[in-house]
Amino acid sequence: MKYLKYVLSVILCIALLCGCSDKTNISSGEKHEPITILYSSDIDQLKKLVAEKYPEIQLELIPYNGKNWSRFTCDQMITGDMPDIYNTTYAWTNYPEEMKANLLELSSYAFTDYYDPTLLSQQELDGGVYLLPSRYSVYVCAYNKTLFDKHGWKVPESFEELKALAPEIEKAGVRLAVTNSFNAGQGFQYVCNLADTIDLTSIKGVQWQRDFLSGKADAREGFGEAMDYMQEWVDLGFLQGSNTLDGKTSFEIFSEGNTAFAVGGVDRWTQNEDGTGDVYAPMPYLSRDGSKNMYITVQSKNFGINKKLGEKGNEQKLEDALHVLELLSTIEGQNTFYTANTTYISSLRDWEIDPKSPYAGCLEDMRNGHTAPLLYTGWEGILAKVGEDVLDYLNGEYTKDEVLDRMDNLCQDWLANGSTVYSEVDRKYDQKETAQLVGKIFGEAVNADCALMSLNVAVDNCAIQNGDGINGYIMPLPLTDERIVSIIPTGWNGNIKTVTLTGKQIKEFAQKGYTIEKNGKSATFPYELFVKGNKELSDNEKYTVMVCGADEELCTAGNIQDSGIQGLGAVKDFFDNSGNPPLSEELLNWN
Repeated sequence: MKYLKYVLSVILCIALLCGCSDKTNISSGEKHEPITILYSSDIDQLKKLVAEKYPEIQLELIPYNGKNWSRFTCDQMITGDMPDIYNTTYAWTNYPEEMKANLLELSSYAFTDYYDPTLLSQQELDGGVYLLPSRYSVYVCAYNKTLFDKHGWKVPESFEELKALAPEIEKAGVRLAVTNSFNAGQGFQYVCNLADTIDLTSIKGVQWQRDFLSGKADAREGFGEAMDYMQEWVDLGFLQGSNTLDGKTSFEIFSEGNTAFAVGGVDRWTQNEDGTGDVYAPMPYLSRDGSKNMYITVQSKNFGINKKLGEKGNEQKLEDALHVLELLSTIEGQNTFYTANTTYISSLRDWEIDPKSPYAGCLEDMRNGHTAPLLYTGWEGILAKVGEDVLDYLNGEYTKDEVLDRMDNLCQDWLANGSTVYSEVDRKYDQKETAQLVGKIFGEAVNADCALMSLNVAVDNCAIQNGDGINGYIMPLPLTDERIVSIIPTGWNGNIKTVTLTGKQIKEFAQKGYTIEKNGKSATFPYELFVKGNKELSDNEKYTVMVCGADEELCTAGNIQDSGIQGLGAVKDFFDNSGNPPLSEELLNWN
């Protein structure tokens, strides 16, 4: 297989070079057409590496710092409207036809051999590889290593060993565990993670997921045993429910130093931020006998290539993009994004973990197959509600059977109705048009006279990006909750803000833009000003201004106020009250 990949790579490179030889003379020093990539911060280090290896290649960053990177980048792939180098969070294998239609298949290129085959196999789609994983994070349970060393306790390697150890811990006056049980996503992951220690990652388990999500199987087949196993964790006191115990509170309890385990993540691996105090260490989700312990992995980045680069006329861009992707498939390339080996794990097989990393003792087990990907893709429509039901189960409000029945009903409802669609969209609305629509909706919601909408555009090599303004644009896809959140500055829960200014001040601030200062640097982003009814603003008259992106000067001058009105709710109310019309140019007008 490796030999075949090598041969194919050589053939492709020769073909590319021959096809481009009459167009581009690399030795001439001429710059090629830029290769675009979407990212939420600057890529100066990657640019420097590319310039060092391939001085003729130019990288151009397209900024996005919105509140739903996953949905936005997924929709880019679905519509095919994406940069040359595609960068996303998850491997969207639940969109098989869209992936095949819009992403280049990569398995024939030699650089795919640089990756950990276990991780790569998790991203295969019908035998093909369309996205290459970069860094990944690990979801684990944590234990207080200092306490264990003090009492001479052996770290359990199975749930049976944990049950045997629990009485010793309690006898010593130490709390057994604390659970982050406030976030619905955590509730969903707990049942999934325990199912992973049984057979959810097996061929049978993967097939069940497909069948369940397509309405051909019920929840008991895949999650029934996991719910029984969860009850054993609950009975032991290792997994607890609480209506108020969020991640911050649970970690505060854990960091007091008298709790053996933390479930649901820790904020850091030492008791104090400066690295002093008790030391914590990771522990996998334990199977009953220890044979299928699991570390839950989630990729923070996956890279691919826009399939359009394979079309005639794009030979040079394809060659350049392949060079960039090959660099991103090296330790040197990945280190342009991540420099601290103690806080991440690379997907490359030759990468060596920092001995100081908390995951140093786990890497061998993970590379031997004791990993399962975080469940997300395909489950988006019911994930939050299932998680809420699991948390209610942990709090004693539902039985196991009620949770499983509700899971079946949620899936059937999702298949029948899908996400609530607030508006059908038949074309792309660019960033300015998107700002105009959101400015109108937010402005009407707070009874404003006009709107100042800042935009996240490329400023000073994108060393700073604007997360307080409009990011991205509306794509020709049904407008749902997740898609609304991917473009509005207020995200899922944020409120709309207003200031009070004179007409003269409004025009002056519209010209100045929105300035962000960060780490000794500053960047100024443009405003788009939208006035209700397109009226002329009087210099001396005062107006209520809805604002997205307000720096200190504007906040002070305009006495910024929180309206108490949620941005997402305002958008949903606008479309519902209008009868959910399809998006149109007329709908953008604020009359």
